[in-house]
This record gives sequence, structure tokens and C-alpha cells, in this order.
Amino acid sequence: MLFEVFTRQEPYADMEATHVLYMVSKPLSPGEEPFRPSIPKKMPGVLQGLMRSCWAQDPAARPSFEQLQPLLQKLDTRVLQEWIGDIAGFKGKTAQQLVYDVFPPHIAETLKMGLKVEPEHHDCVTIFFSDIVGFTDISRQLQPVQVMDMLDRLYEGFDKLARERDVFKVETIGDAYMAVANLIKPEPKHAQNIAEFAMAAIEAARNTPVKIDQPELGTVNIRVGFHTGPVVSSVVGNLNPRFCLFGDTVNTASRMESNSEKGKIHASESAAEELQKHAPHIKLISRGEIPIKGKGTMTTYWVLNELDASVVPIPCSKSDAVADDVVNEFEGSYLGDSSFKSPIKEVITLEDINVDAHAI
Repeated sequence: MLFEVFTRQEPYADMEATHVLYMVSKPLSPGEEPFRPSIPKKMPGVLQGLMRSCWAQDPAARPSFEQLQPLLQKLDTRVLQEWIGDIAGFKGKTAQQLVYDVFPPHIAETLKMGLKVEPEHHDCVTIFFSDIVGFTDISRQLQPVQVMDMLDRLYEGFDKLARERDVFKVETIGDAYMAVANLIKPEPKHAQNIAEFAMAAIEAARNTPVKIDQPELGTVNIRVGFHTGPVVSSVVGNLNPRFCLFGDTVNTASRMESNSEKGKIHASESAAEELQKHAPHIKLISRGEIPIKGKGTMTTYWVLNELDASVVPIPCSKSDAVADDVVNEFEGSYLGDSSFKSPIKEVITLEDINVDAHAI
């Protein structure tokens, strides 16, 4: 558990479960060391000691949960500071810069003073999620260290784009990247920032080789989703503390991503409203009503990727009367409520554009 908390990875992730069980449980030969996970190089010494005591070969030598609890309670933000201090030279950054990369500045200052971080409510933010299409197959073809190299190259590009667009990276979990706008400082155009970040992220992924010395494996493809709504932010735990967002907005943003497609940007209706308000030049394609797990039926939109040269809008071939019928249908009849008037004033349909299948 300590290994997983610190590294965000499962121990023995590159091994078959049956082999791990055999190696851990088999009797030891004289002088043979027990089979255990490797200890991460940058893990603070106090955590290393805890890990070694918990996996002692003699069960009687392992601490109980009652004994562990007071030890873990002592591992507060000082452990984080020790860890940050150890890697202060990482890529030329100071310890303070690294802390500010992990936490919003005011949260970092609170932690440095040893104070408890109180939850904060945010009325309206836009949350971005992406994941890699075919990640399971990629992981099957590469060694774990090669997968990590690919993710590092990809996320370095994402991080640079996030800084340029005032987007805060919340976390990465495996191949998933989560970011938010309008959380750290007021950003009236937060949905536009996220939409433009999403467009740039898709292009950055397409320019990231799966494996540099094996071009035949191709480049990375991602799918993207985002949603706008309220959240609560806070820091959870004191062992390797994490900055987290809570609320249905997080779940909905994740559902937008999981219901997206390769190379496409999928947005909820509330996110589309924000885009139309602050960035009417960004084109939206109505996806209509679709079933979303845990949410029921939702009206969602594709965001046209302006950076994709393969997407070329062409003049609409429909008559004005037919076009009016499309808008009227969008505004109510297909929803089964003729009184409904959508706040989305400009929408184009799939028939109105000539588009490469992978592009939106």
C-alpha cells in the first residue's frame, strides 16, 4: 500500500499475478532474500523503513495496524518537504517551484506553515480529462520503462501547453490527464482556455512517437472531454498529501472523456454555453441526446478542432428553410419539449462540414 501511495503505481505491475504470488509465498533457500517490490529511489527514509518493517519475512515482526496508525499520523507535510528537498534540482527547479507545480500557491504556503487546508468552494470551473486511445495495447507491446518514457514525453508537452493557457494540472493517473481552469485565479474565458488547450493537446499527442526508435508503432492518439460546473477543492491526507477536486462536475467531465472518441473533443451543454458566451468563433457540432452512464440522457457537443487542417468547413448546401428546420429541431422538438429554447445560438450539423473521420 505504501508503494502504491507513493508511486501511484501497483507493485509488480509488469509481472503476472500468479508469478508474483508464487515468488512471494515460496519457501526461501538458505541465504535467499525474500521477493519484495523495489524501493523508489526518492522515497523518504522514514517511509522506506516503514515499508521494510511491513514486509518482514517473520509475520511476528510486522507492525499491526494499531501500531502503524500513530506512525502514519506523524508523517505530515514535513515528509513532503523532505521529498521535495531531495529532488530540488529536478530539471533545474527550486524546491518552491516544485511545490507550486504540485499545489496552488496559496495551498502550498498553507502546507509549508504546517496548517490544515480548509476546503474551498468554486462556483464555476471547467475540467478537462484526456486518455490515450489503445493504451492497453501499447502497454502490452512496450516494457514498463518504455511506457513511462512515452508518458513523460507526452505530459511534458501537455504541461507546457497548460502553463501557456493558464490551465492548472490537477493530476495524472496512468494515461489519464486531468486539468482545470478558473480555479487558481479568475479566468472569465475558462471554457475557451480549456477548449484551446484540448485542441493543442490533441496535436501535441499526434506529434509524440509511441517509441522514438520504432516509428512503425506510430504516434499517440487521445480522446478528450470537458465540463463546466461547481467544485470543492481541498488537500486529502497527510501521507503524500494530494490536491483534489470533488463534486459531480468532476464525474461529469470524466464521463465526457469516456464517451469521446479518438482525436475528438467532447463537451457538455454547460461547457458549450460558456464557449458560446465567451468564444463564439469556436464551432460546436450538436451530438444530440446520448446516454451517459450514471447521468442518464445528456445533450452534448463535439468541439471543432480549429488546429486540425483536415477539417475544412464548406458552404451549407441546404436551403434556408431546411436550415431553419434544423435549428427548430435543435431548439426543442427532438427533446420532446416544444417550449425549450437552447442558449446555444450557433450550431452546425455533421452534414454541414466536410470532415476527416479522425478529426473531430
